[in-house]
Amino acid sequence: MEILPKERVISANARKRYELIGQVFNTYWIFTYEDKLYFADQHAAHEKVNYERMLANYKEHKVYKQQTSPPIVISLSAEEDETLQKFRGYFDELGFEINDFGGREYTIHTVPLDLYRKDAKILFMEILDDLRLRGIKDTPDVIERVIASMACKASVKGGDAISREQMDTVLDELLTLNNPYHCPHGRPTIFSVSRTELERKFKRIVN
Repeated sequence: MEILPKERVISANARKRYELIGQVFNTYWIFTYEDKLYFADQHAAHEKVNYERMLANYKEHKVYKQQTSPPIVISLSAEEDETLQKFRGYFDELGFEINDFGGREYTIHTVPLDLYRKDAKILFMEILDDLRLRGIKDTPDVIERVIASMACKASVKGGDAISREQMDTVLDELLTLNNPYHCPHGRPTIFSVSRTELERKFKRIVN
């Protein structure tokens, strides 16, 4: 079993030679390429794609956002409010327009376009709680960790049934990345099993 290939075998140019078999357990994707069988974790793969897209847009100062109508009203605990104040500038840079609404209540007027099709209120609270629970500090890489949290919460989850078209879309984008093999939190997105390994398992070959 191989998690990280010794050389790049996954590429956009090779995409036409892949055969997508499908989804199993509503969590993993199976596809073949040449003499290998590949398994992809749908959440890790989608998270990697979202993270790289969001990070690239941020670095290129391309912030795409969508207005919420009506504005989303959130009420925060003292701990959540402290976390918001700590990261508020980063939220603003990434496309969240947040205004004071009195006390520990706020209104959200815009959200990043990548997150717009989700339940924005639930998603924002999940991101805020993730940052609070992880104890993320204001270090030079903090923006990458905020984006990683956003990408995680915006991605499909294990257990979600999705279409072949959705799988194809994520795989197509994943295969354009320089390092598609691990999600922002370090989990593998893909591993492979060679035909030789399978034949050894079934004792078709013995050495």
